[in-house]
Amino acid sequence: MKPYTYLIKHRPSGKVYYGFRAANKVNPDQDLWKQYFTSSLKVQQLIEETGTDSFDVEKRRIFESKEQAVSWETRVLRRCKVLTDDRWINQNVAGYIVPTDESRKKISEYHKDKPKSKEHKQNLSKSQKGSKRPWSAKNLPTDTKGENNGMFGKHHSEEAKKKIGEKNRIHMQGDNNPMRKVEWTEDRRKSMGDRARGTKWTQEAIGARSEKLRGQKRQKLYCPHCARDIAVGWYDRHGDKCCARRNTL
Repeated sequence: MKPYTYLIKHRPSGKVYYGFRAANKVNPDQDLWKQYFTSSLKVQQLIEETGTDSFDVEKRRIFESKEQAVSWETRVLRRCKVLTDDRWINQNVAGYIVPTDESRKKISEYHKDKPKSKEHKQNLSKSQKGSKRPWSAKNLPTDTKGENNGMFGKHHSEEAKKKIGEKNRIHMQGDNNPMRKVEWTEDRRKSMGDRARGTKWTQEAIGARSEKLRGQKRQKLYCPHCARDIAVGWYDRHGDKCCARRNTL
């Protein structure tokens, strides 16, 4: 029997699906929505929820070969931009599958804690050589000031700022703080001190910093050696590492 393409619409949700059928053993009129109800799991789920009568079904074109049907389906799906339009149920165009949060989670769990052999690493390296990565250093723009900056004229919402702040606090706490691994030599302290002494703050900058910090309540911990409360971000220099404690030993 000849392959064909079809279009179905789920009336309650307005979702649509376009596909092709080449394994039919009867005519399309006797096959579509009588024996064949698409291969889409999402369509099957909608059928279970609302039944087959909740769909409008239309046979679109008949072809001489499977290759012609596949080519036409791909052409239609690309023209309709189904991967970026939420109205479409289709999640695949010519083998390209749109990853979902669920699929990403499954892939991550499958590969987690699985050691890669030396041969596997070499194959991964070879597969990436010559590929154009927009995020690699050589492909990034050298001038990102003003209008060349991707965030030029844009502003983060208060909710976005809050999320960024929360994630940064987690990344910078305890052993996650990169400064915990820095060895504070006398030369380093002197160098930082010299730079700080040479910094001139404008009144505008001082006012903006003061306004930003005004009213904030920072979490503090009590240092028994200093006999005072210390902000959490600075407490790594206190406690057992407190200079007051060293002076009493």
